[in-house]
Amino acid sequence: MEERIRHIIEYEDKKAPLTDEQIARQLGVRRDEVTLLRHKLQIPDSRKRRQPLLLKEMEHLLKQTPSMPSRELTSRLNEMGYEVSRFMVHQLRGKMEAFSEEEDTPKTEERTRQKARKASQAVTFASLIGAKGTLKAAIQQAQAAALYPPNGLHTLFFGASGVGKSRMAEAMYHFAIEQQVMKRNAPFIIFNCADYAKNPQLLLSQLFGYVKGAFTGAQQDKLGLVDEADGGILFLDEIHRLPPEGQENLFYLIDKGVYRRLGEVQFQQKATILIVGATTESPESSLLLTLRRRIPMTIELPALSEWTQQERLSLILHFLNEETDRIGKEVVVQKEVIASLMMYECPANMGQLHSDIRVLLAKAFLKTIHQEEKSVVQVDRYDLPMHVVSQQQSNGLAPELPMLKKDQFLFIPGQRSDLGSELCEDSAQHLYNWVVERYRNLKSQGQSEELIELIVNKELDTRLEPAAGEHEKRALRLQQLVKLVGDQVVQAVEQMLWIAERHMTLDYQRISYALAIHLHGLLDRWPDPKTRELPLESDCESMEYKVALEMAKVVQTIWGITLPDSEVALLEMYLKQCSVFTEPKPVIGVVVTSYGQVAKSMVEVAARLFERKHALAVELYWNDDLSSAIERISASIRQVDQGEGVILLADMGSNLLSEAEWEVRTGVRVQVLPNVTTTLVIEVMRKCLYSSESMSQIVNRLRTMPTNALPSVYTTNSKPVAIVTICLTGEGAAKRLDMLLKEKLDATEEQVTILQASSLSIRKLYKEWLEKYHIFAVVGTVNPMLDGIPFISIKEIVDETGISFIKRLLLVANGTLSPSLPPHSYGLRELLHPELIWNCEERASKERVIEALASLLREQGFVEQDFAQKVWERERMGNTCLLGAAIPHADTLQTIRPGIAAARLAHPVEWEPGLFVQYVYMLAITEHCQLAVEELYSFLSERQEANQSPDLQALLENGETSGRIPYGKTSNDFE
Repeated sequence: MEERIRHIIEYEDKKAPLTDEQIARQLGVRRDEVTLLRHKLQIPDSRKRRQPLLLKEMEHLLKQTPSMPSRELTSRLNEMGYEVSRFMVHQLRGKMEAFSEEEDTPKTEERTRQKARKASQAVTFASLIGAKGTLKAAIQQAQAAALYPPNGLHTLFFGASGVGKSRMAEAMYHFAIEQQVMKRNAPFIIFNCADYAKNPQLLLSQLFGYVKGAFTGAQQDKLGLVDEADGGILFLDEIHRLPPEGQENLFYLIDKGVYRRLGEVQFQQKATILIVGATTESPESSLLLTLRRRIPMTIELPALSEWTQQERLSLILHFLNEETDRIGKEVVVQKEVIASLMMYECPANMGQLHSDIRVLLAKAFLKTIHQEEKSVVQVDRYDLPMHVVSQQQSNGLAPELPMLKKDQFLFIPGQRSDLGSELCEDSAQHLYNWVVERYRNLKSQGQSEELIELIVNKELDTRLEPAAGEHEKRALRLQQLVKLVGDQVVQAVEQMLWIAERHMTLDYQRISYALAIHLHGLLDRWPDPKTRELPLESDCESMEYKVALEMAKVVQTIWGITLPDSEVALLEMYLKQCSVFTEPKPVIGVVVTSYGQVAKSMVEVAARLFERKHALAVELYWNDDLSSAIERISASIRQVDQGEGVILLADMGSNLLSEAEWEVRTGVRVQVLPNVTTTLVIEVMRKCLYSSESMSQIVNRLRTMPTNALPSVYTTNSKPVAIVTICLTGEGAAKRLDMLLKEKLDATEEQVTILQASSLSIRKLYKEWLEKYHIFAVVGTVNPMLDGIPFISIKEIVDETGISFIKRLLLVANGTLSPSLPPHSYGLRELLHPELIWNCEERASKERVIEALASLLREQGFVEQDFAQKVWERERMGNTCLLGAAIPHADTLQTIRPGIAAARLAHPVEWEPGLFVQYVYMLAITEHCQLAVEELYSFLSERQEANQSPDLQALLENGETSGRIPYGKTSNDFE
């Protein structure tokens, strides 16, 4: 294999070297196998292989015309056969100038200016945003630590992810040099302990070095990072990941200035360094006491939520300036975009804010790629990342920000404030290069500008990793919801949303809680006839209504309840109101009053569930003056009113006035609900936020609600959970999916069982398996259309959406699932086409038959170019003969549109050793061809029982239609 890879690369087009993916296709192996072998052979990737030739060509062109614009240079290179983007050319041109040997005065001056700019961007305390405000106390502590004689105080920065611990450490280093505490060339060494946390020996060897013979492969002494940091600062990021032995080495170094390399017995090495650590954990719980005592200065850095609005605005403008420089074009950002960035929550703090701004600019930049070089990048609210838009919708209209005085803000490359950069330049530049390359690739495929935008925007949303802690937050929310409504209800909601999100973009947080609580209440009241009398109308032609009908089938499958039209209309309403692009509307306000802190805790629970601070709590005390208490409640009513009225939930004794008196006093229509409970507060908030009912309808309904409306918790039975992997034979893709799921899910056999099936025998096995398992989902190449079970295609597993869905269900334990929306299911007759029939009169080999049928499918546009290669891969895996015919096939990823190529051979061909066939049917199918597969099996079975030839052409010539598969029979997986 190595020699084949070397040979392919040796004879490739040097102007357009082959990517690992292209080489993998030629060899019929996975891309990662090629990548590993290429690394082993020490062969660079395609871009690096092309770069020397490309640089030489650029140098030749620029020698002829030194002032040639990048746009023209790019065009000339593309004419010569190089597929390059303007950004790549611009980047390589910069490298050429940077490494040029010419010492003429203009270039020397330019290099001097570049160095000055780089020095001016060094992170100093003065350059940090918030230095005179939120960060002032932390900076004063860090300065004191740096100045403390003789060599400074060892320091530990702690705080949440993304608060700027690395920037503070770097600023501390520059401050020490400025104050001449350290020499100007003192080292600043950075080491992330998490990089080697799973290999403590390797971590210690990197940090402290090792001696010859310390471990297998240690053939000579090696200095560690402590040696390199001698006389300067050693910054240990994520220091809590340092193993105990490493911490012990550190406190010897701190105490006595000595340490030992890996393999040494005595502490005999010497170094004078200032140790600066950073951790997201509490120092008390993550570091040994002996080490904590030796790090006297601990500094906590505040989260972004604690910054002032002006500081956050400065940070946003700074990041926008940075990204503008990288793009190299003028950027115009609408006021509403900056307002959204100001108001949304960033769990990962500055790091997440910077990442989100990159995605924002990348999406906007995409729209200008096909325009003139000097075109302006327009950034509007449609470019915002989805989770920013979702939070804006959840929180309603953002308050007016007085500091945003203009409707739009202009950013010009090179004109930026002198503020430091925290994140990696290269990764950000790669993002824009990727946008350009992806655009060019899709354009070369003939895609329209609109489709390119849709594809790249979708890929941008998933390209950057989600913010730190987001997975944990979702898991925590699911666990909270399980406690409230039970795991089976949560399972059902996840299934319903899996269906809905294939057809529309929803605010997951809003709709998941609303649906869960509504469904739980419905189940408790069922079969109360009052639930069938809701005066709601449906738009039967809308997408929301059609999706709601499919969601209602989940309830039918799990509980055997057929929802009335009014309940389907409610589901439709939830979908419409929780669409991400639904304009926010005024809603009914909620005020909760009680004596003591009961009201506050109830409102906090509801706010956490809905992730929206909608209700206000008013706490009263027994010694409060009556008029003062009334005024406080009145002020809260006026504050939450949006023009739709206010519901006042009053604890016993806190209902101080009648509804009419509240209205006179506040000027707001008020209705009161007594005997307030947490359940009631949650239900009121749900209805106010998501129901289309009026305030009077809500109050009247809730006044008659039984007090035990939401107490019980539904649980699933004790059957183990299982996933079925399915392909045509049960031997090909099903087996590969088994391994892939085990790897991706990282779940034990006790948590989930993976069952393999052939689409030809699934019906019988499914009935048997239902006795033993809760079938969790079906994953594979063909959708078997099993009632109550969702199907997840290979594509959805590969792009991680299907994996995320399965993981969410695993989080809330065992349960039953629902079907996805049934797509069009192809019958056998629909897959037969006259142009795909081949009558072969001469003798032919198996190779000839496969090539002929694959060519028919490829020429007629049914399959991809690599289809024949994939068919041979499947043939090598095992027998594909069935009931007197051969059925070669590939996985569904190779199918463009479904069809069957049929061969009638005059002379039987030996398909397997000792097994001859005269009829060959090559299947090009998708996951929606289960019906056709069943009908094919039924047809072949009937022909064999009748001792007739299995000739499919009869269906075309005579217009026959085959019956369904007799489910009592199986194909024994093509054996």
